[in-house]
Amino acid sequence: MVTRLRHIAVVQFALVAAVLYGLIGILIGLVWWLVIGPIMIAEMSRTLMPSAGLGALSGIGFFAIIFFPIFYGIIGFIAGLLYAGLYNLAARWTGGFELTLDQVVPVSTVAITTV
Repeated sequence: MVTRLRHIAVVQFALVAAVLYGLIGILIGLVWWLVIGPIMIAEMSRTLMPSAGLGALSGIGFFAIIFFPIFYGIIGFIAGLLYAGLYNLAARWTGGFELTLDQVVPVSTVAITTV
């Protein structure tokens, strides 16, 4: 069965995009905290930076776990609004994406017969 996707609910799409981008932000924050942070601290300690500065750098790594998901979620929401809105505009001109879908019978409605 061929169907066309002619409209996307803009706010719903933006919410889904925000959640997905937020999850990506968690991963990037963890990488920043566990990989980039220690590299920065090692380089700063090699250059004889005062210990107060090293403590601030380790705090920045922890801050990344909180900041990146929020920042990426906001950016994802805005990008989702723009993308869905632009898609709806383009779908008016072109008819939208054409999708081929198969109808699947749920397992619970299939009769099981034994011979």
